[in-house]
Amino acid sequence: MDMGVGEHEISRHVTNVPDNRLRAATVQRHNCGVDDRDPTGALLFSASAQRIVDYLNAHTPIPDWSVSRVAGGEQVHVHVHPETFLSVGQREPWPETFCVRMLDGASRFVPDSSVNPDYADHPLAQQVRAYAGMPLTDDLGQTFGTLCGVGPDPLTDVSEIDVELIELMADLLSSQLAMARTLDRQRRAAEIAEALAHTDALTGLTNRRGWDLLVQDAQQRIDAYGDLAAVAVIDLDGLKTVNDSAGHDAGDELICAAAAALSRTAGEADRLARYGGDEFVVLSNSVAVADLDAHFERFRSCLAEAGIAASIGHASTTPGLVTVMDAFALADANMYASKPARRTA
Repeated sequence: MDMGVGEHEISRHVTNVPDNRLRAATVQRHNCGVDDRDPTGALLFSASAQRIVDYLNAHTPIPDWSVSRVAGGEQVHVHVHPETFLSVGQREPWPETFCVRMLDGASRFVPDSSVNPDYADHPLAQQVRAYAGMPLTDDLGQTFGTLCGVGPDPLTDVSEIDVELIELMADLLSSQLAMARTLDRQRRAAEIAEALAHTDALTGLTNRRGWDLLVQDAQQRIDAYGDLAAVAVIDLDGLKTVNDSAGHDAGDELICAAAAALSRTAGEADRLARYGGDEFVVLSNSVAVADLDAHFERFRSCLAEAGIAASIGHASTTPGLVTVMDAFALADANMYASKPARRTA
């Protein structure tokens, strides 16, 4: 198999972004009111990452390729050309992966993992016979994830893998990732400021319009980078009773007291909004899935300490599988499911 592709041609393959995926994505962004003349770093990175995994599938004997994110103790596959093992949104405990060994110094290109001393003892060594992996770094010089490929069959001709080509692709992708993250951080500062400027007149929290902008920002980051994000829905249990018995002014005081308690609890990773009526929402970033129960329990506890009964449900996002709005719907369902459980507790 001829893998003799020069650096200039690879740069053209990797960075010639405007393809069908980019056009489809810009149409989607245009429908959301985003200026498609200025695509975000996230959009450009997504298109390049997908082109790379598609290219490697077509030009190497390893079938499954992925650009993955390592965060919260997990490896999440974000941009994938799937054949046998990998799929978008697939999560693996990071300590149990081939890639963690690669980043710790094990072989980056493995024709047959079942006989390779770095991988032979891995529980999946008999199923994942061929492996290739390269680290990806972000704009802070930290590990972002990996460019990796896996296959069910050992490689009989190692010359079919152009190691320098794959290393070059990983380096180019890391460079684009660094530029994309820098670009998006600058853009996000303005977009978040705009979102937070949309406030609820009663509580001063972000309102529904601001929340929608926060969701749009989060979804772009999840789709492109596999960023961790989760949603909680909080419902005040006794507002109707207060309104009926003490009047709407007392109900407004209860809403404001709840908003103040939630605001005191929210950290830098949390975006809090009043969704409407007696319902609040929290968008939490960079919280590991394993830590979400404890993270959101803080919000229920702060309300309880303020003498405010509330029900809360939460759900996490997954790239390619669970959007922010999907997580919102799941969190809302979990919140309502918790109400009878709390009444019988």
